[in-house]
Amino acid sequence: MFVRMAGVLAQTVDVTPDASGMPGGALIQQLLNWSQMLALWGSLGAILIGAAMYGLAQQGNSYSGASRGKTLAMGGVVGAILAGLAPAAVNLLFTAASG
Repeated sequence: MFVRMAGVLAQTVDVTPDASGMPGGALIQQLLNWSQMLALWGSLGAILIGAAMYGLAQQGNSYSGASRGKTLAMGGVVGAILAGLAPAAVNLLFTAASG
């Protein structure tokens, strides 16, 4: 049984991702581009709204509101970083995993 299983696992499979000629490939790429743009717009909105909340709450001596604004702004920063790193991370992990 073990020898048979080892024989199955020893077979090689060659996979090279290529979207050229794939039906709907251009649409999927456009949807991915739009989703990244939405993520960046959302991140920008979170940074701006968080900064405004932080500034206004701090001047009004509302430290809990300032803390929420700071958290929102930092969430926007992290969101922008993740939106920018996502394609590179996926490609890096795929390349590392495929040896």
